[in-house]
Amino acid sequence: MSKATKNKIIKWAVFFVIVVAVAAALEVCAFNFKPVTVRLGWRQDETRLFSAEDIDPESLQGCTLQEGTIVLTGKKASFSLTGLGFELNTVRAVYRADAGVTVSGFFDSSREDKTVPLKNGAMNEYIDGVVSAVRITVRGEAGDTLSSLQLIVNDYQFAFSWARFIAMIVVCCVTRALFGLQHTPDFGLDVAAQSGEGQGEGQNKGHGAEPAAKA
Repeated sequence: MSKATKNKIIKWAVFFVIVVAVAAALEVCAFNFKPVTVRLGWRQDETRLFSAEDIDPESLQGCTLQEGTIVLTGKKASFSLTGLGFELNTVRAVYRADAGVTVSGFFDSSREDKTVPLKNGAMNEYIDGVVSAVRITVRGEAGDTLSSLQLIVNDYQFAFSWARFIAMIVVCCVTRALFGLQHTPDFGLDVAAQSGEGQGEGQNKGHGAEPAAKA
């Protein structure tokens, strides 16, 4: 193995290590910024849990509330939660529902009004601002039920995405390889410049010898 090949391998190894370190730092510090800051105690967002007990009975539409279970009377039902009015950043729902039932939540926030899907046990949805009201919408068929509802807010989950981590590494390596394949076009400017310099030197020598001949 030639010395040039060894140097090239070493440069690629150093580049790969740097890229891996940067990708890991971005995944932890950027894409998981809120979970990390909460773990370190830099954020004081309080984790809260809402259940069927926090449903406003007067807000029930298209459904009935029977011992903590929502029973649909049509294809669409909705209800509101009470006890809000605080800074909310994440929301996640856990519940039991019949097949075909979908749940979503409309959040009235000081920064944005946002509707998010509330899939059972799915990852956090992010919402910024002080939330003053939450309206849950349930879609299904008459007679379908939604039970054991728990709405967990400000529960930051650390999630290291290996797909995103690997993608960042691949993109950086491919980009470097493509730049490495590029070469500066040779337009012959160096040869022309050298030729011009040679002619200039010749002319200077000729002019220098002419006075001597006259003498």
